[in-house]
Amino acid sequence: MARRFVPLLSVLLASCGGGSDPSTEAVVTVPVAAPTPTPTPAPTPSAGDASALPIESGATAIVFAGADLPVRTTPYIVGAATHFSYAALAGYDPDSVAQRFADSGIRAFREDLFWNALAPDWDVDGAHLPTPLVTFLGKSSARPLYILNNGNPWIPGASPPVGDVGQAAFTIYAQHAVAATGGRDALYEIWNEWNRNAVRDKPVLVGPGDASDYRASLYYAPLAARTTSAIKQVAPGAKVLVGAAGDDPGWQWTLDVLARGGAAQADGVSAHIYNHCASTANRTATEAIGRLGTLHDKVASANGGRDLPVYVTEWGWPSGTASCSVSTAKVATNVPQFLLHTAALPWVAGSWYYETKDSGSDPTNIQHNFGLYDANYAAKAAQCAFADASALIAEAKAMAVQTVDGGLTVIRVTTPRGLAIVAWSAVSGRQGRVTVGGTAAYTSRTLCQASGAVSADRSVTVGEMPVVIDVPNVSRLGVNARLL
Repeated sequence: MARRFVPLLSVLLASCGGGSDPSTEAVVTVPVAAPTPTPTPAPTPSAGDASALPIESGATAIVFAGADLPVRTTPYIVGAATHFSYAALAGYDPDSVAQRFADSGIRAFREDLFWNALAPDWDVDGAHLPTPLVTFLGKSSARPLYILNNGNPWIPGASPPVGDVGQAAFTIYAQHAVAATGGRDALYEIWNEWNRNAVRDKPVLVGPGDASDYRASLYYAPLAARTTSAIKQVAPGAKVLVGAAGDDPGWQWTLDVLARGGAAQADGVSAHIYNHCASTANRTATEAIGRLGTLHDKVASANGGRDLPVYVTEWGWPSGTASCSVSTAKVATNVPQFLLHTAALPWVAGSWYYETKDSGSDPTNIQHNFGLYDANYAAKAAQCAFADASALIAEAKAMAVQTVDGGLTVIRVTTPRGLAIVAWSAVSGRQGRVTVGGTAAYTSRTLCQASGAVSADRSVTVGEMPVVIDVPNVSRLGVNARLL
């Protein structure tokens, strides 16, 4: 941001009394004439102000200064899922993954630490960590999010851990896991999709469930609370996430976990958000973000009045040819929309894309086709925009988002250069227009493209792929925005 300094005139006045004997000599005070006031110059237009806007019928005027935008207390986490715990099956090579993380601006990873594979007497020095994971940790500085996951069939009542003995054993495993993996500001998540897989091969659970079903929230909540407490005992600064539900309509299961005290000591609520099997019209970033907002609105009231940030630990859209697949073109616009929008929401702490690479090469198998990269590490359609969006998030000093005309998303951004706007149409087949105020120079570009020519009327057309309008050296910016 450019800063202008106006010189100030300082007038120093001093008076002195003379004489060698102040007890006998009179002190004469000489009046000092008041200085002639300096006329204040009339204000002149500033090149640092680009807020002046033309009258534009039907448009929404957005005017802001950098100081108007909220600053995050912690940076937004840009992450992706990995599968080093079964690297051979999923094809996860540590060297290749580390390079793709660097190429795509992925700064965190989410990985399983399977209890039943590691045993309760796990070596706290980490000797039993999967070798591919250890290798990856040596090649990347990415922040870990470890899933404390799966039951242990070798311990009675621990598969899943619903009884007192099983849950006590799980907390010991969690403490060992933290001792073995600390030191990289790691986060820990209690289980993965308990409401779907605590017990397998049963009809999908909808809602909190009841005592007849171990997938019910009433079994997960005490496990989450006990495990969080146990982790805090050995690592008070460790960040612990609770939730991670799969397919939770209305967030009923998650909210019941909170109401039962499952997150009493937790640092965040983790959420998985997918819509690839919804109607075609709802397989969008906008729909997913709307459901996240519903969760956020209810967290504090369900959690005894204590609000918590939301960590989106799984999100994404699969390509391929299965019935729930999404076109590569749609994935390519959904991904940057979701990433940028959630980064502009102060209550979303971060997100982990599912997943880094395709876990297989069968286009008919939906589980093979979620990656940013294909099974051979070639970039898929969404990778470039993901990387570009991640770079924008990393350099942003502050962000705030709003929606215009029910379908044009506009993010206000402060950057090291000045101010910026990121905008896109969230309505398939419709464009939007953003007109830049003032006379300051600016550039505009669609993600993954070079800057385009500036129009005479300072208007920029935007589609579903986000467009960045960068206005350097200004302290105030105005735009007119409308959906066409």
